[in-house]
Amino acid sequence: MLLNKLRPLMEKCGTVELVIPVYNEEAILRSQLEPLLNQLPEGFTVTVLENGSTDATVSILNTMKAEAANLSVVSIPEPSYGNAVRHGLEGSSADILMLDDLDVLDTNFWVQGLTIMADGSTDMVQGSKVLAGRNDRRPFLRRMATRVLTSLLRILLGFRGTDTHGPKIMKRSSVAPIFPLCGNEPDLYPSELIIRAQRRGLVIQELPIKLEEIRETPLALHRRVPRAVRDLILLRIKLGRA
Repeated sequence: MLLNKLRPLMEKCGTVELVIPVYNEEAILRSQLEPLLNQLPEGFTVTVLENGSTDATVSILNTMKAEAANLSVVSIPEPSYGNAVRHGLEGSSADILMLDDLDVLDTNFWVQGLTIMADGSTDMVQGSKVLAGRNDRRPFLRRMATRVLTSLLRILLGFRGTDTHGPKIMKRSSVAPIFPLCGNEPDLYPSELIIRAQRRGLVIQELPIKLEEIRETPLALHRRVPRAVRDLILLRIKLGRA
């Protein structure tokens, strides 16, 4: 049971806050969150960052918040994944920060990552969709988009790794100084966070994650790609190549 696995790890790691950005997720909110909230130990909280949803996401979250003491909900008026992530991470005071997407929530990765963090020598554990191999059951085009983005980050920004957009587990004291430096680009905030962490010499370890398509992406790939390319160019201008 997840509760029994997390409790001893938190005795070593301290408090944990999970940040989940959501946009138009009415179809999977309850099915993904409710089983999770019932298995979390004391000191492990979940903050959902709703940003600009136009469906029933807000009303569902408000109902769930009234039912679960370990759930917090923050609404941001404009749709922006990057702004939601930044707001959630900067607003947390937990010892360990976790970032995950609603359609992933790989609890095995959480347990493995917190086990690594418990020894105190690692600043961040990055979940990798590329390392997932056959456990990445997303459509072909989405898998290829991940690999293309990673390649561009390596070429343009000197990124060292296989993924920047998977779930993350971070020691807040190590990464908090980086948050004010990162922009709120809709798609590439996680990439900037990882690259800045690498350039500061933080210890980062990658782990494979397990994921599959459980709903259509809220923002179609053909709309995300041009925006990601724009943000990639802006990020290259801002950071240069290491």
